[in-house]
This record gives sequence, structure tokens and C-alpha cells, in this order.
Amino acid sequence: MPSSPIDVLARHLEHVTVADLLTDPLDLPTLAEVLDAVPDPRSRRGRRYRLGPLLALSLLAVLGGATSLTKITRLIAGYDPDLRALAGLPGTLRLAASTLGRLLARLGRRRLRHRDLHLSGRAR
Repeated sequence: MPSSPIDVLARHLEHVTVADLLTDPLDLPTLAEVLDAVPDPRSRRGRRYRLGPLLALSLLAVLGGATSLTKITRLIAGYDPDLRALAGLPGTLRLAASTLGRLLARLGRRRLRHRDLHLSGRAR
């Protein structure tokens, strides 16, 4: 068994030809756009920030070592404003750990189905 996942991936890509590759990688949706397809459990009136960017930046914070809701919100608030804007969040961010926790808890109670997400990254 190979110790490197690169060897495993390379084996799976042996049959892929250059013609199979995307011609323009910029046509791919961003992670925030894909996550925007997740059905938002919040009422429309209570939404200050889009769901996709919140989830994408939360994931980035967790991958960066955040282990609590407080650390996640601190990391998101500490990100460069240009990065937050690129993800789809406004420059001034007032995100409370308790609010993020309630949102994630409500999302966790929903059972996501494959049909909830689209490759285009846009909701139905």
C-alpha cells in the first residue's frame, strides 16, 4: 500500500486525457458559491450575511486551527477585508459566536441531500 495519497490519486488519473481537463479553471464556482446552494435555515428577515461565505470562511478557520466558535469568529473577523470581500462578506463584520453556533446547530439538524447542492454552486 503506498504511503502517499499522491500515488493513489495519480493511479486514478492515468486514464484522464488532456482533452478531459477543463479549458478554463476560472469557470469553476468558488467554495462560497457552492455552499450558497445549501438551504439556509434562517428567515429572510434575519439574514445579515450570506450562508455560503459564512460556511466557507468558517471552514477556512477550522482548517487553520480554530477549535471553538469564539476562535472561528475571531479568525473570520481577523481575515484581511479583501479576502472577506472576495468570499462575499462585507468589510465590517459583526459576527457573534453564539449566532454562528445557532446557525450551525440548525444546519446540523437538517439532513442535506445531494440534490441540495449543484455543481454550478447556485441554489434551485
